[in-house]
Amino acid sequence: MPLRSPLYLDTDTLLAQADYHEIEVQRREEIVEKTVRRRSGGGKLGLGPAGLDASVGRDVERQATYSLEPNVKANVSKAIDGLIRQGAVRVVTSRPEAIEVLGRDELVEIEGNTRITAASLIGKMFFVLRRLVENGGLDQLTTTLNTTDPRLREQMERVYLRNELPPVPLLLELEGSGLPYKVYVNVSPNHFIDEASPNRVEGELRVLGTVSRTIDDSPDGFLSAEEWLLSGWEWMLRRTMMTRIDEVLSDLRRSMTDQGIALPDEDVDVYIGGPAIVVDAIALY
Repeated sequence: MPLRSPLYLDTDTLLAQADYHEIEVQRREEIVEKTVRRRSGGGKLGLGPAGLDASVGRDVERQATYSLEPNVKANVSKAIDGLIRQGAVRVVTSRPEAIEVLGRDELVEIEGNTRITAASLIGKMFFVLRRLVENGGLDQLTTTLNTTDPRLREQMERVYLRNELPPVPLLLELEGSGLPYKVYVNVSPNHFIDEASPNRVEGELRVLGTVSRTIDDSPDGFLSAEEWLLSGWEWMLRRTMMTRIDEVLSDLRRSMTDQGIALPDEDVDVYIGGPAIVVDAIALY
């Protein structure tokens, strides 16, 4: 199998999966080396022809400590290869007809083209608004949306023009998997390999992760997108916001349009409709 170069990696979860399936992987090691030297004072006492060794010896112990870090790319690749060989990972290929049904908590590897959904684009804005109104209330939120507050413009430019990644989860849609339902990927903000990686979450990628939700195509088959829209908001305030989300989103879309930021019309914003699955990402590569 090829050596993988992850741009996103939840190391603890990957190693936990490897442990659970009894796959050997390298771990960080603390190495302690000890050396002992015998020191002698030298010299002789003049008692007899040969004299008597008068040196006073002592042992001197030296200790050196250092760490051995496993190579990330090699370790990740070995762990994933081992999981696939054991059949612990359901690999979705270009012909997924034999793997159409994926259940909750299954470990999967799916390839396709990822893109950030409108729910996350709007979620970034709600994060900006929360920073601006955290000392106010809902009335101030509405006022902020309907004014040309320079603070709002500056924050929007940071997030949308300078591509700042707020500490909120991202919801990606993975297209082109060949599965007969939509695939969404939940990406935590805490596990990117380097600062440039958030710029590369859109594109042709493989996703290793765990199916966290399945959404059927029944009349009740939908999932609220509030965890991506309102991440970090207080629970009761989140409930209140969701009761008036259509009004707030309408104002928000208008404000973003005025700033020259267009959101897709047909995309996830308030709800994820079925049939669909949501995969919690462990690695993107």
